[in-house]
Amino acid sequence: MDLKQLHYFKAIAEEGQITAAAKKLHIAQPPLSQQLKAMEETLGAALFRREGRRMLLTEEGRTLYKHAVKIIASMEEAQEEIHAVRSGWSGKLCIGVNTLSDDLLPRILGEFRQNYPQFTFKIHQNESSILCRLLKEQTIDLAIVRMPLPLPLQDFTVHYVRSERYCFVTAAGDMQAQSPVTFEQIREYPLIIPSTEGLGLHHMIHEEFAKRRLEPDIVCECSDMSTLLQLISSGLGAGIVPETVPKLHPGPLLRYIPIEGDILPAQSALIGLRDGWLSRASRSFIDAYRNW
Repeated sequence: MDLKQLHYFKAIAEEGQITAAAKKLHIAQPPLSQQLKAMEETLGAALFRREGRRMLLTEEGRTLYKHAVKIIASMEEAQEEIHAVRSGWSGKLCIGVNTLSDDLLPRILGEFRQNYPQFTFKIHQNESSILCRLLKEQTIDLAIVRMPLPLPLQDFTVHYVRSERYCFVTAAGDMQAQSPVTFEQIREYPLIIPSTEGLGLHHMIHEEFAKRRLEPDIVCECSDMSTLLQLISSGLGAGIVPETVPKLHPGPLLRYIPIEGDILPAQSALIGLRDGWLSRASRSFIDAYRNW
């Protein structure tokens, strides 16, 4: 069964007569009757029953009509969107954002929207590993993730990388920590860190302690940054986060302290699917992100 047959079927259902439907479709009646017969043979069910001169839908016909209306409308919408995209007048950009996304995104999107008002956006927030899967499935066009990625890079193109420092975070009432703080001092705190599920920060924390031959006192792992900070503000422990986090989660309940010494930078990257097709909206956003 093809789209043309669905159009024929829909016309017959709405007109209630083969003759009227054929006239509406600008085709002869016999070919239309043949198409209806072919559809019924394919489905193994009668789609209409006759009452006098009228053709009424059977239960199977009503089921098909419901789906036919949706399919035809969806195809018409797709054609309109494709025409708009080809003409450069519209497009939708689906962006995945890591739970530690940097504070630049809202500002970049604001300026991008001013320059390209015809584009709309859909934002998916999740962990880096899940965003990579969504890229492979082509559910999203681009993703802002934390590095290093939890899987090989060969499937992805890194369009841009931003670097920043880390900071130490405790509950606001904890005045014991000096500023700046060292890893030797951080070792004395119970730590709440991001889980291994797709966050490069987990890897970095263990690597920095191992580099100094220190053993961290990890009391909790958490996959959500907002929850992690709430746990810290409650006094359960302290944490290590990128400098972006104080900008995204300011407030009187937390104290952010610089970390002393040579430490690997926190990195976020804008990535896409390697060898994947990039829409005009995607290309424009990559340029905006690079030039910010």
